Amino acid sequence: MKTGKTLQELANEVLRQAKAKHDYIAPPAALTMLADEASKSPKLALDGVGAFGLRPLAHGDLAELTRIPKPYYDRCLAEAPELLANNVNAWLRKLESPRMVRTLDEHVRCLASDAYRPLDNFDLANAVLPVFAERKLQVMSCELTEKRLYIKAVDEQLYQDVPVGYRMGDGSHRIFDTCAPVVIVSNSEVGYGRLSVETGVYTRACTNMCLYADGAMKRTHLGGRHKLAGDAIENIDHLLSDKTKRATDAAIWMQVRDIVAASFDAAKIGKRLEKLAATAENKITGKVAKVVEVAAVQFGLNAAEQENVLQHLIEGGSLTQYGLHAAITRSAQDATDYDRATELEYLGGKVIELDRSAWEQLAEAA
Repeated sequence: MKTGKTLQELANEVLRQAKAKHDYIAPPAALTMLADEASKSPKLALDGVGAFGLRPLAHGDLAELTRIPKPYYDRCLAEAPELLANNVNAWLRKLESPRMVRTLDEHVRCLASDAYRPLDNFDLANAVLPVFAERKLQVMSCELTEKRLYIKAVDEQLYQDVPVGYRMGDGSHRIFDTCAPVVIVSNSEVGYGRLSVETGVYTRACTNMCLYADGAMKRTHLGGRHKLAGDAIENIDHLLSDKTKRATDAAIWMQVRDIVAASFDAAKIGKRLEKLAATAENKITGKVAKVVEVAAVQFGLNAAEQENVLQHLIEGGSLTQYGLHAAITRSAQDATDYDRATELEYLGGKVIELDRSAWEQLAEAA
């Protein structure tokens, strides 16, 4: 498990960003990329507002919006920024639908649809952290990346010993992992996925976290389209009063709180741990390296991750479905990127969720 920030560091940064960010609804004709051959950092100007730097995700949004192939966009960005600006501006002038331009620290973070509904990290933290405190959950890992906010918390009162195989040697001594249920709350302010509340399992012995993408809530950032008066740029902070925003989002945040509070249902947790334990009996019958190679293709692991998983699988000594899941979740600790580390934790959950037929097909790879 990758730990990321402390909870206090996360709270401080979420609060800082809440004060520093601004959102605008702008027609494409009011957006202009500014660049010259001497500049390696093009800016995006909003008529009557100012010029902003562009974060990597915003460049991706511009490429998609203007339908400029990303490899060509990136090459122009690196080698010919003025040419890129000419291309972008020409295509922007042909578009009609307004965009939501989300800015932070004098940079554009993303250009979302005008129907994008902001469900922001500050409000999410205010909704869930009191529930965490009330249930005495321990936040094991949290982070705020360019793409998403993550908070992963464990109920330490529900630790259980789960049988996960037998000790190597005479094979007569059973091994147990001490596991507890996890809730992961995540959100994106830049269009990179939905607001979600999902569950998983934390293994105390090796500090691995396995996440399941079958959570009780996934909320899409979609609302009514914002109406503009003519071609003017509108500041969303002016379009929606604090009272209106509170009333509009209150039901959503109440639902989030209720779902987090209900995420530790004893019956559901028991079934999940039973399934986890059962995978320790499902052995790898093919060649270990080949099984990992096939799993890498099936689950989208790159070459370095494939090598890591193989190493952790062998070192773990459990050549089973459980062992493969543990090797993948253990490799999350080696990921340099927190977003990717979380994806690997979800992939560990996918291994556990394989049905018998799918597992046997994978386990027999030779």
